[in-house]
Parts: sequence; structure tokens; C-alpha cells
Amino acid sequence: MAKNDLKNKVVELINRNRYAKLITFGPDGAPRARIMTNLPLGKDLAIWFATGLSTSKIRDIKKNPAVSVFIDDPDDQTNVSISGNAEIVTDDRLRKKFWQEPFGFFFPGGPTDPDYCLLKITPKKVEYLDPGPRFIQKRARVIINLK
Repeated sequence: MAKNDLKNKVVELINRNRYAKLITFGPDGAPRARIMTNLPLGKDLAIWFATGLSTSKIRDIKKNPAVSVFIDDPDDQTNVSISGNAEIVTDDRLRKKFWQEPFGFFFPGGPTDPDYCLLKITPKKVEYLDPGPRFIQKRARVIINLK
């Protein structure tokens, strides 16, 4: 599968799924997974999430920015695993750009709440799996190192 074909399939999979799983590594080195709401994708498959500066995931990322993001479609079992580095973003312009009203539950100060921040995941490796219809058992697995 060509790199552009993979990118299109990954973008389509992310756009049709509201949630992703973000995996960080805790102080003991053990993986820690959380469900996150997908925000609109950035250029070059940059993945964005909203979170709070006071959360354990931010503490994990400050110590080790290496993360994984897993997104799957339970209807057809298509999934993507993305490894990359997380960047903590507090730029006011971007916080306003990505703000959604439901975030107000966690950040009552709105898009300028001091705890509200964004995570930008820059992919290094993308692994896409499309198991195909079960009765055909056709499988497509593609791994592309982006850096």
C-alpha cells in the first residue's frame, strides 16, 4: 500500500470514530491507557487531544513524550496503531481553535482556563490493519515508518 493510500485510510478511520486510546508510560515504566476524544487531524497525521495540565497523562508525557494512539472500528475490526511523540500545547490561539462546549464540564473557565491544554501527537510509525470480511479472511497489514 502506498504512503498516500495509507494516509487516506487512516484519516478516514479516525474521522469515523469519535474516540481513541492514548497510551503513555507511567513513572514505573508501565503503559497507561486512556480513552480520548478525537479532535480534527492536523497536517501529516498530527493527532490532537484536549486534556488538563494537572492530569497524570501530562506528568507521564513530561517524563517521557513517547506515546501510542490506538483507534479501532468495532464494526469492521479495522484499526490503526500510531507511535510518536506528544507535545503539550498551551498556545491560546490553538486552545480556542480546538475548544468544544462539552469541555466546559472539565474546564469551567472556557478556552482560557489555566488547566486546559492540548496534546499534539506527531506520528513516527503507523500500523494499519484491515482484516476484511470474516468470510473472505482477506487481510491487509501495512507498517510505514514516517521518520
